[in-house]
Amino acid sequence: MSNNVGHAPEWRYTVVDVSDNITTITSNPALFRGACVTTTLSTHALPILDGSNTIAAFAADAAIGTQLDGHGVRCETNLVVDPNDAATGFIAVYWKPNLEGLVG
Repeated sequence: MSNNVGHAPEWRYTVVDVSDNITTITSNPALFRGACVTTTLSTHALPILDGSNTIAAFAADAAIGTQLDGHGVRCETNLVVDPNDAATGFIAVYWKPNLEGLVG
């Protein structure tokens, strides 16, 4: 009997320019590992959403290297970065597709 259930997807990263306003990382269910500021954020909080629910957020003026740990939380709807319209800065978001039954 084999214990091989298939190959789970690897963690990915997406770099987000928050001045682009809303960025959909994926429109499918996903696992959110975390995020890191790669260019200092402006004076606006930066929420990360699953559907309309905020699952994490960077504080205004977050510095380069500031990290959020998403703990691999399951996003049931999608994974979206939704900054203020005047926000600036860059973050890297760490995530992977949630393929039911394959992700452990």
